Parts: sequence; C-alpha cells; structure tokens
Amino acid sequence: MGKVFVCCSFLLLLFVSLALGAASNGADVLRLPSMGLDGHSSSHGHHESLAVSMDDPNDPAVQVFALIKDLVVGKTMPIYFPYIKDPASFHFFPKEAIQHIPFSSEAVPEILRFFSFSPDSKQALAIRQTLEICEKEPKENEARGCATTLESLADFARGILGSNSRVEIMRSSLLSNSSTPLVQNYTILDFKGIATGDIIPCHSEPYPYPVYYCHFQLGADSKVFKVYLKGENGELVESVFLCHMDTATWRPGHVAFRLLGVKAGESEVCHFLAAHDLVMFPIPK
Repeated sequence: MGKVFVCCSFLLLLFVSLALGAASNGADVLRLPSMGLDGHSSSHGHHESLAVSMDDPNDPAVQVFALIKDLVVGKTMPIYFPYIKDPASFHFFPKEAIQHIPFSSEAVPEILRFFSFSPDSKQALAIRQTLEICEKEPKENEARGCATTLESLADFARGILGSNSRVEIMRSSLLSNSSTPLVQNYTILDFKGIATGDIIPCHSEPYPYPVYYCHFQLGADSKVFKVYLKGENGELVESVFLCHMDTATWRPGHVAFRLLGVKAGESEVCHFLAAHDLVMFPIPK
C-alpha cells in the first residue's frame, strides 16, 4: 500500500491539472478544542489510528515505550523504529497542488476516481479510514485534526500555542543509510532535553499525499527529548522521545502500563517517534 501511495505522491503534481471542476471541500480538516466543565480530558490523547493492536504486548510495534529513568547513556533496549527510505515522501506538497482535490468522506468516490483506485482496494480502505480519523470531533479538553499543508499545520499549532508563537517542528532522523530492521537493540549514545510544556505530536496517515493527524490534550504537560541511538547493525538514529507526564485519564489496561510496570496516573509514559511522525512546540522568546 505504501509504495502505491508514494508513487501517487510523485505523480500528483502532474495530475492536479486534471482535477477540473473538483469541489474545494477544504483540504484542511482541523478541529479545535471542545472544553469540558470539569477541567479534565476524557481522553488520554494516544494516537487512535495506530495500525497495531495497542492491547497486544507481543506486537513488535509496541516496542517504543519507556520511562524518563530509562534515558541512561550506555543502556541498550529493543526499539521499533521503521526504516524510511525516502523521508521527502512525507513532506507536505504546496497548497496550490492539492487545494482543488476534495478531502472529505462524502467525496470518497471522487477521490478514488481522481487517483484511479478501485472502491474495494486496500488504498480505498486506507483513504476512508484516514478521513474518518480526520473528521472526528475532539473530545473534552482536546484539540485534534488533520493537516494537509504546511500552512494548516502552522495554523493548528498557533491555535493552541498562541497566534504570535514561533513554532519549532522536530522529527526523528536516520544519520546513516543502512537498512534498518523494524525492531533491533539500540544503545543510547547521548540525550538532551528539548522542551517542556505544550507539545503537539502529529502522526503521518496513509493517503496519496502527506496527511498528518495532530492531537493535543489541554492542560497536560509533556516533555520532549532528543536521543542519539546506535543500532546493533550500526545504524545511527537521532530520535524524538516524547513523554506524556499526566496519564491519569489513560485507560488502565493500556499496553504501555503493562510493558513498563506502572499504573495510570502514577507515572509518565514516553515513546520514541518514528521518522515519519513529528512534534511541535513553542520556541522560547
């Protein structure tokens, strides 16, 4: 599926001129906070669209969770960190390239025709699922939504961090070019704290062009670190390590608690971000 979407991304700029008469239903689906009366969130804010079963501790993709105390130089741990052959395929397209392509569940038939996908194809299923995620209303004390352009990503961030905020975007990156196994042992070479407070994580979603699902829990501080890792195959990774400091509203049975041996509300939960995800936070003035 991914290879087909990447192919479509490269061809999209050539196809845009064919989108005659396409309705502009808003390529950006961003939903700002729905405030509750009790001052607490009804959601733990975890990424809802993860393809893995977050209840299965044996799924390799859950090998991303850790605690701040695990950040020890020289420590080795198994981490799920998928290799991204072409990071540029996750970069936003110019707004002009996609603004005439509809982006809504109601327009799925038109979207599938535009990209020449069969209605019963895996790509069509992924498109429907991504649009469903993007169109969900935020829960209490939550901001969520999808960005399809750099402009909409910036608007989302400033809607939370303040209209005059200078926003930094950070993502994990490979520092060497060898192919990476999905899970291998990594050794911590170094780490440093980057930001504390309002931090917005965004996750790449399967779609013919780059779409990021962003979410934020109001009133819950987070911390982000940059961690330098070396894989057992020699791979060097500069990883984003995001810590959710308030887990009181998380589901008690969340797999992270079982893996880490902690309970909801008694400890932070941190996780390494794959290179196709990102975090945003304000730059101090």
